[in-house]
Amino acid sequence: MQQAELVSRVERLGEVIASSRASLVALVREGVGRGLHVEAGFSVPDWVRLLCPGLSVRDATEVAVVARAGQDPVHRALVEAVEDGRVPLARAARVVRALERVRGGVEREEYASAVTLLAGAAAQERFTEKDLDRVCRRLVAACTSRREQDERARAMHGLRDLHETSLGDGSVRRFVLTVGDDADCETIRAVLMSPLAAPASREEQEATGEVDSRTAGQRRYDAFMTVLRRGVAGTRGQPTTPKAQVMVTVTLDALREELAGVGSGADAGRTVHGGALSAEEVRRLACEADLIPAVLGSRGEILDLGRARRLVTPGQRVALAHRDDGCTFPGCSVPATWCDAHHVVHWAHGGRSDLGNYALLCPRHHTWVHQHEPSADVDAHGVRWRLRP
Repeated sequence: MQQAELVSRVERLGEVIASSRASLVALVREGVGRGLHVEAGFSVPDWVRLLCPGLSVRDATEVAVVARAGQDPVHRALVEAVEDGRVPLARAARVVRALERVRGGVEREEYASAVTLLAGAAAQERFTEKDLDRVCRRLVAACTSRREQDERARAMHGLRDLHETSLGDGSVRRFVLTVGDDADCETIRAVLMSPLAAPASREEQEATGEVDSRTAGQRRYDAFMTVLRRGVAGTRGQPTTPKAQVMVTVTLDALREELAGVGSGADAGRTVHGGALSAEEVRRLACEADLIPAVLGSRGEILDLGRARRLVTPGQRVALAHRDDGCTFPGCSVPATWCDAHHVVHWAHGGRSDLGNYALLCPRHHTWVHQHEPSADVDAHGVRWRLRP
């Protein structure tokens, strides 16, 4: 197929999908009116899923929500707009849910007016999803009492949850977050949609000689972890406190091998919670973490328990932000607030903790620099990385 034909066919299939969903709503509405789901012993969403196993749970639920609403003549304007293709199914379901929240608190005439208002708004393409959400929220706020809104807010807040689970054999960990507050939800969205989650620029990719092959989900993960680590690092302005305290338990022979660059790279550090860290991870964390080396002899006895090294000071943080302005890696635009202070010459090799040996790097490029170990020139005007031999 030529490009124009391919695009035309995709557009046509999109129209067919939208039309089929509208027809499905009409048929399910008729089936619910006849009580077919009751005869089969199912709820409406489960009945839809039984007959249409290819539908996702979300789509089946939205069809059921609109079909049930169609049993009441007051929703005729909205349901007809769905069935003739003027209002997308997802928008109609969002409107119905908003209407359900206000129905008990308004007169029938006012409710009918609200249905007409929201059906008209949902049918207008110039209204984005955010616009429609805003209209629905304002309607709910106007039609429900302050007490009801507070009770709902408290109930939603009570649903907040975060727990850890595992996948498969336990080698992959998953943290499931349930957000119970709109403000929290928007805060998370702001992080996941920020420049921190953007693909690497062309200049960055040219500088590294690597293509940014991260998926959108991986970029969002990196952005989330960047903000999380900075929250641990500090709470006001430039992060100043240590990000972590890493107890490095390592044999004297292994320590010598790592410092000489001939180590195996196997787990060399162990956190206070029992987590194992590779030598490379230890080196990266050591830029801003309190590192306490515990050097063991051949019989496991402690030969030396070093004190935490002094890290970047608040004053140095301010000076670095003024000098570097942000991540010093070519092409990167991450601001200074989200950057780590990297030792250009690592402390294990005698690098000093002063401005002439610091360079701001965002977490992603900080990892890259530790992996590839490029050198850099640092002066009062900034940092210039030597990325190629």
